[in-house]
Amino acid sequence: MKIIRYILLIIVSIIPLISKSQEYCDFIQKIQDYQDSVKLKPNGDSDILDSNTFDINTYLSFFDKIELEKGFRINVYFFDNFLDGNPYLYALKENEKIADKNKRALYKALNKPDFRAKNHVNPKDSEIGFLQYLFFSEMGEQFALKWHANYNEKRIICSSDMINRFIKEHTNNEMFSVDSISLEKLKLYHPEPNVKFNNNYCEITWIENRTHSGLFKCTYHIDRKAPFKITRINDDKLLDININFLY
Repeated sequence: MKIIRYILLIIVSIIPLISKSQEYCDFIQKIQDYQDSVKLKPNGDSDILDSNTFDINTYLSFFDKIELEKGFRINVYFFDNFLDGNPYLYALKENEKIADKNKRALYKALNKPDFRAKNHVNPKDSEIGFLQYLFFSEMGEQFALKWHANYNEKRIICSSDMINRFIKEHTNNEMFSVDSISLEKLKLYHPEPNVKFNNNYCEITWIENRTHSGLFKCTYHIDRKAPFKITRINDDKLLDININFLY
């Protein structure tokens, strides 16, 4: 009887953890599905985001557990540099606009810390709030990457289904080479994100698929007080990915 009670106690204690992990992964899958759906369209000599596939308000609505700094608004600018192209999420005060600049000056402005949207949002004080905050900061601009920008592409793997899909895609793949033994070992891995709270900080561990270099288990430390500094404290490579082509 004691053994049965012990087993039931373990099951009851695990259920909330499974539920939370599912909530984390549901958010990640939904936002990454939206990111995958974003397309580019030609506009003269360059490309821009196709407004039929991307709306900034729809995109920001996924991040319902983070808050924008009062008096600011967020928008997006796709910077096409011919050999590559990236979206930039930027924040301006309500009455400001992007000034007309030449390309070099615009690129410099887009990369100023005060201009970056991720520096004008705060997490709500909950586990899912900090997860969304980390995703916005680290993965928020991972969509509509053009040409050489794909070298820096990365995605989160957060479920067994995603692990199995990754294994299938990288088995006998002519474009990407991986070690078959290391690939097979991934079947034993539990990729669910892990979020830990204490009084001073939050720690989040998840799996990053840096599509052109490897699979990494990463842990981030986030202060629970403003300015909510993010520090990556662990970066373990689980699998090397070698590319067999050049853009």
